[in-house]
Amino acid sequence: MTDKLKFFSQEWCDDAREAVNANPDMLAGFKDPSSFTNKIEFGVIGRDDVASHLEFKEGKIISFSPRVFDQSELWLIINGSFQTWQTAAAGEEEGGKLLMKGQIKFAKGPMSAAIENADALNAFLRTWGQIPTDWDV
Repeated sequence: MTDKLKFFSQEWCDDAREAVNANPDMLAGFKDPSSFTNKIEFGVIGRDDVASHLEFKEGKIISFSPRVFDQSELWLIINGSFQTWQTAAAGEEEGGKLLMKGQIKFAKGPMSAAIENADALNAFLRTWGQIPTDWDV
């Protein structure tokens, strides 16, 4: 049995990058995957010490790690509670619905990005459920 990985640790991010890039639903969910080249932060509300940075190139993740980019480089900053990320990863509720309910919050970036790419966001977050995760960071 695989040990659980700390949420947003480098090991967790490495496994998540592989799983997400292997998920055809994520790539298919982008409005225009060939132009989706951005740097994004996913954070945890109330825990500034727990966040990850992703770099997408043409709809594929080329890097996923704990914070590495300067805030000015980030296109989007998206935050949620541990419970929210766990709910989305388990597929119990779609990311778009969690966003509409205010449980996922955009701290930076255009809300239109979530709307235009909702299917990609949902597939991305559901893929997190494939990673054996220790949510008690």
